[in-house]
Amino acid sequence: MQEEHGSADPAPLMIAGYPAVVEEFAHAAIRVFIHRVARLEDHVDRQALLRDDDVRDPPYWAHLWVGARALARRLAESAESSTLAGRRVLDLGCGVGLPGLVAAALGAEVWFVDHEAAALAFVEQSARRNGFRQIRALRLDFNRESLPVDFDVILGAEIVYDPVSYAPLCAFLVRHLRKDGEIMLTDAFRSDAERFFSDLRGRGFEGRREPRREWEDGRPQGLFLWTFRRSG
Repeated sequence: MQEEHGSADPAPLMIAGYPAVVEEFAHAAIRVFIHRVARLEDHVDRQALLRDDDVRDPPYWAHLWVGARALARRLAESAESSTLAGRRVLDLGCGVGLPGLVAAALGAEVWFVDHEAAALAFVEQSARRNGFRQIRALRLDFNRESLPVDFDVILGAEIVYDPVSYAPLCAFLVRHLRKDGEIMLTDAFRSDAERFFSDLRGRGFEGRREPRREWEDGRPQGLFLWTFRRSG
C-alpha cells in the first residue's frame, strides 16, 4: 500500500522570534497591512503576573492598544485634508506602529521609535509589506536619549502612563517638535495623566481634547485624543 503524502502546512512567519500574522487596517480611504504577534495570549502568563514580583513583563509593545487604533483612525479620517505628505512624523513608543503606518500611507516620512528591538522588527516588516520606503526605525529610550532631528508631527499612542517618565517625556516632546508642529496623544485613562498635560501646558502649549471610542475585549472603551500646539 502506497503511503499518502499530503502537502505540509507552510511554516509560520517568524519576526524577532515571534510567530506573526498579518492584519488589514481599513478606515475611511486608508488601507494598510500590519504584522502582529500571533496568539499574543500565549506570551502572557497572567497567573505569574499576579503571583510573582520578579516575573518578566509580557510584550506590551505587541498589543494593539485602543489608543493606537483611535489615533490611526483619526489620521485616516483627515486623509482628504491632511498635509502630512512630505512632512516628517515621529511615531514615539510605536509598538507595532499602526498610527505611523497610516501616516506613511498619507505620504509622510515616518520615524518609528521604541525601546524594544522586536517592535521595530515588526514595523520594518509591515513597512515592506505595504511598500513604504520613507521610514526609519530606531531603538531609543526617550527618557534618556534624543534624536538628531525635529518633527512636524509627533504621535504617541498611550505613552503617558508612567509618572516617572512624565518629566523626561515632556522635555523630549518640547525638544523635538518644530515651532509650528503638533503633538497628537491618546489617553485611555490607564493612569492619571493630568500632571503630564499640566506640565506640557506650563511649557507654552495649548491642547484640545477629542473624545473617541474603540472596542476592547468586546466592550466599548472611551478615550481622549489630545492635540497640542505651541501657544502664541
